[in-house]
Amino acid sequence: MANSKAKNRSARTVAAVSATPTRHKVAKPAIKAADPEPAEDELIEEQETRPAGQPLWFQVVAFLLAILGLGISSYETWAHFNGSHLAGCSTTGGGCTAVITSPQSMVFGVIPVAILGLAFYVAAVPLFSPWAWRMKRREVHLLRLGSVIVGMGFVMYLIYAELYQIGSICEYCTGVHIVTFLLFCITVFSAAIWGLSPRRE
Repeated sequence: MANSKAKNRSARTVAAVSATPTRHKVAKPAIKAADPEPAEDELIEEQETRPAGQPLWFQVVAFLLAILGLGISSYETWAHFNGSHLAGCSTTGGGCTAVITSPQSMVFGVIPVAILGLAFYVAAVPLFSPWAWRMKRREVHLLRLGSVIVGMGFVMYLIYAELYQIGSICEYCTGVHIVTFLLFCITVFSAAIWGLSPRRE
């Protein structure tokens, strides 16, 4: 009898427990809203653009410097073949006369340095013209940069020759050296700011 009562109590307890609603809510996966499609402008990768090309005054200054260098080197070439006398220079064997008549004034003993300077500036005038600055061909800008690097290297050699081998300074040569240095600075500055590639539209 006692056993049957205990069994009835156990049955009622199990039934009550099974009928009690669970307190733990089953987590339902949240439905994530679809992301809106990105705007068309966001799909286009932004390309790095450099500033607009060289201003006109920059191009004109470079062009005038090249013309000045051509004028000085032309006069030096004329003087080399016509008595080696330059206006305003001493005729007693020092200064310009000593420089343009020295062995160092001839490359390999054959080519006058004045001729090389003249050839450089004959090429520099069109390369530094406003039309050349605006050209979109990368080769033109590379040629300009390469020419001033070579020209500046040759200028350094000539300065060394004047100071340590000849012992005299030529004012006209110094003028050409200064012009070449300025063109070198202008070209390197332009390459750093505006680049050497054709301008993107």
